[in-house]
Amino acid sequence: MTIRSGWLLSLSAVGILISTTALSQAPLESKAPGDTLDEIIVTARKVEESLQDVPMSVQVLSADFLDEVDVTRLHELQFNIPGLVVNSLGLFGAGFALRGVGDQLGTSLSIATHLDGVYLGRSNLAIVRMFDLDRIEVLKGPQGTLYGRNSTGGSINFITRAPQEEFDTEIEASYGSYDTVRAQGHVNVPFEEAAFRLAFIGSEGDGYIQNSIDDRAFGESDFWGLRASLRVNATDKLLIDFMAQHVTDDGASGELWLPPPEFLLDPDDIRLTTVTLENPYLITKSDNASIDVEYDYGFAMLHSITGYAKSDVRDLDDCAGDPRLKGCVRSGDPVKFDQWSQEIRLVSQRNATVDWLVGAYYLNGDGSTRFYNLIPLQNPQPRNDYLATSQETAYALFGQATLELAAKWSMTGGLRLSHEDNRVSSIGTGLQDSPTLATAENDEDNVSWRLDLEYAATENLLVYAGVSTGFKSGGVTTTRLPSGEFDDFDSENLTAFEVGANSRWLDQRLTLNGAAFYYDFRDMQISSVFIYQSAVISDIENSAQAEIYGLDITGNFQINDRLTLSAGVVWMPKREFVEFVSEWTGDKLSGNTISRAPEWSATSAINYEHPLGHLGDLSVRLEYNYRSDFYFTKENDPLLAQDSFGLLNIFLTFEPRDTKWHVFASGRNLTNADYYNHILLQSSPGYPATYEVGIAINF
Repeated sequence: MTIRSGWLLSLSAVGILISTTALSQAPLESKAPGDTLDEIIVTARKVEESLQDVPMSVQVLSADFLDEVDVTRLHELQFNIPGLVVNSLGLFGAGFALRGVGDQLGTSLSIATHLDGVYLGRSNLAIVRMFDLDRIEVLKGPQGTLYGRNSTGGSINFITRAPQEEFDTEIEASYGSYDTVRAQGHVNVPFEEAAFRLAFIGSEGDGYIQNSIDDRAFGESDFWGLRASLRVNATDKLLIDFMAQHVTDDGASGELWLPPPEFLLDPDDIRLTTVTLENPYLITKSDNASIDVEYDYGFAMLHSITGYAKSDVRDLDDCAGDPRLKGCVRSGDPVKFDQWSQEIRLVSQRNATVDWLVGAYYLNGDGSTRFYNLIPLQNPQPRNDYLATSQETAYALFGQATLELAAKWSMTGGLRLSHEDNRVSSIGTGLQDSPTLATAENDEDNVSWRLDLEYAATENLLVYAGVSTGFKSGGVTTTRLPSGEFDDFDSENLTAFEVGANSRWLDQRLTLNGAAFYYDFRDMQISSVFIYQSAVISDIENSAQAEIYGLDITGNFQINDRLTLSAGVVWMPKREFVEFVSEWTGDKLSGNTISRAPEWSATSAINYEHPLGHLGDLSVRLEYNYRSDFYFTKENDPLLAQDSFGLLNIFLTFEPRDTKWHVFASGRNLTNADYYNHILLQSSPGYPATYEVGIAINF
């Protein structure tokens, strides 16, 4: 299948969904049980409600979907979320961009991520392996009121599966490409007034990136994770959830350090590298823990979430992706970060004239980095050999209320008052380091708000319009200027306007949600690396304004109890800097396209379940995910760009009748499309065609 034919498949699926909405809502002549789409309950606004009642763009990946596709990391899962781009950045974790909103060098916290309600303050925490999840909620657009810091472009919320009241155990094992063996499972044990759940995952295999000078392979899928959860119904009014998780990922060595396209060893093989280091490695360890307490006061529910998160990254890599960096060695050993956070919310009981929520938030995070960089062609002495520390503190008060204005009309307003404080220090012995300890501090206040107007035209049609704001924290650069001082930068601010509709049709067999959005960026943070007074400078400046607008449409159509179609598309005809002149270099980039912002991104899938008589049932999912071309840098260098591409995947499951086991198989990127997760001085290619087969057993 060509990219063009795959794209036509996506458009066809979307066309079917859109055209169907023109039909009346009169019931069909027959409706079998199971024909109706299940209602999706979300907590996007920090209360439980139907997805169709949320007046903003939210996409949900359900537990059933996550079980079916068995994807463990966002690098692959991004293709099921139109508008989301996830970079693979090795030592620096991951960079996120959603509807074009993301840091313009790639390392981004413009998209906030949360695990069971706990904000994750570093991208290395945000990209941990995923397993045993109840759902993933992707909130598109700024979330500055309920989520606050670093949610300029949205929030990705991972919700784990909570312990249940019935005993349940499942073990799954599989084998796939590159001799990769994967095992995962869970055990759920109920007790009197309590339940405990233990979930695990592990994978080991060979790498898909081949070395040109020996038989080594890099980028293997080696990781393991363990999570323990305890739910206690202490009284009829008090519910307590405990969660603790550890993940170790040590399979990414060498993954980042391939040459960019102009320096490829073999233009026909983007997964061929040259690594001369004897033992490069990239090991990421993360720990998460939380205590979630709910107490029912009758008139309102008190909700307290205490969270802890820690990441430890150790890296040694051959960074000579560019021939001018021959012999380059880079090391972050270690890069550490740990954080504590506390959120308290009081939420009114629903079914009142006014639904309200008020809360307070606190976060404290501490980081340290031991960084080493040697480029022998430039100097036999290390360019960098320093220790840097960082400390961040955030406070916030927030509230939101929904008022019924009249029959079918309501209005929601929210406000958040934030205070941020950032401190850094650095001392080192490298050529570009200062042997004198230097410190710097930056603090600021921010006010974020949102206002939504909703009209419930019918029980199955919600129309809304809203304006919201969000901010990405300011701070201090991690490297010094030639003067030996640090440079600070302010927060960036985004105002978003959105109009949309959530609808259900054909006796709730079809859901179609769509929105038109416009983003106005101010004081946009721009990361730049350049030569100044014979020194390499990495700096962040608030020197750009940008505009983005487009359409975001998703739909699901349950044709009958066997066949379901789903599709989604994001179209952004404008996503550019309207004003951008670099304060350092004077470069004028006004009119350039924002990086990692494809004009088109789309998903389409067909799910079909076929009974095989007394043998059992066969289910098939065929999906095609497409992206148009985009740039990886703000300079719009055509050599640092990704051409349009599409990924064709298939997932098969056979479940025998009256048994407690099933077998499955999958094939990803069946057309063997070449694409990159990141390109700059080095590049990170995506996976080629892969397969996996396995079995799952329930006890």
